[in-house]
Amino acid sequence: MRIITPEKLNTLVAEMKSRAVDALLVSDFEPNRNKSLRYLSGQPSDAHLLLFSDGSMTLIPWDQVMAKNEAQVDVLLDVANFDRSYRAALVYALRDKLGAAFTLEVLPSEKHFTVVQVQEEFSGAKVVCRPDGAEDGLRRLRSVKTPAEIAILKEGAKVTDEIINLIEPFVKSHSGLREIDLAIYMETEMKKRGAEGPSFETLTANRDRSGMIHQVPSSSDAKLDLPGLALIDMGLWWKGYATDVTVPLIFGKLPPEKQKILDKTLEAYEKALTLIKPGALAHEVAEAAIAVIESAGLNMPYSLGHGIGLEVHDPPLLGRKPKDPAVLKYWKPTPLEVGMVFTVEPGVVGDLGGSRLENDVLVTATGVEVLTHSRAMYF
Repeated sequence: MRIITPEKLNTLVAEMKSRAVDALLVSDFEPNRNKSLRYLSGQPSDAHLLLFSDGSMTLIPWDQVMAKNEAQVDVLLDVANFDRSYRAALVYALRDKLGAAFTLEVLPSEKHFTVVQVQEEFSGAKVVCRPDGAEDGLRRLRSVKTPAEIAILKEGAKVTDEIINLIEPFVKSHSGLREIDLAIYMETEMKKRGAEGPSFETLTANRDRSGMIHQVPSSSDAKLDLPGLALIDMGLWWKGYATDVTVPLIFGKLPPEKQKILDKTLEAYEKALTLIKPGALAHEVAEAAIAVIESAGLNMPYSLGHGIGLEVHDPPLLGRKPKDPAVLKYWKPTPLEVGMVFTVEPGVVGDLGGSRLENDVLVTATGVEVLTHSRAMYF
């Protein structure tokens, strides 16, 4: 079934008409994945979707059985009837609905080769891709979750909390464990509880690797419980929706310079929570939290948070206002709205080691609801 509500679909179609767009092409195939396919049609993956300006949809899927079970569209085409040519099926769908002359909008993730094929077939067609077009519209619509999406995200958060609560007893009962030991244990427990699996490769870092933003490799065979700052960054898929948390792990008594890293991370996290409410601007929340860390002479070279949903990095983004004039030309401030779900993950990276505290939160009419409950753990 479609995730997008009828009201949001009407908004998207109205915006297409305002740009004189006759059809929007959304594709999801390896290696160019796009969760907007599932959002618009209900089809989980591997298909071309055409959304026309009259609101109707045509789907060209790889898996017909999946499409019949999951998709909610007006026309379902079988590539087997086109000698298994997705190009031929796409051309047929466009010609059947629009004739020989039309404006087709594509998303930035669309393969250039697909665009070329359409242009070669339809000399009277115009193919467009705009920074203020459908991609921007879809991001805005997807950034505010429906009640059904929020219910799933809360279920996933509850299971994620169960996983978080396993960390302390496991670490305390396994002296000398490796980074990879904790990662494997966490991912196994996710699946035992019904999760589809980890939403990304679990990142586990001891004191020597915690200063990276993302560890390479994600989890090594190095000893985890060395004195100092460590962390585990993890999440799971629950009914198609992601969670994402980071747990700071503190082994032994920290020297002053490392205690400062931890203290400022926790302070920035609390600062962000006090500012999240409907109408607050995402970049101002991010800048205020980042300022807590940077004013202490520490380094936070990434955004405060990102949306969480059909993707681990869903809209919206809680990042600083860009300074590049070319980027600012299309940049718009993002007011926080009731129903937005995103991470709050301030942290410090650097040669001395790093720390990060991350939870998934929901914007409510009265402020913020923290969905997951990661916390600093001391050993």
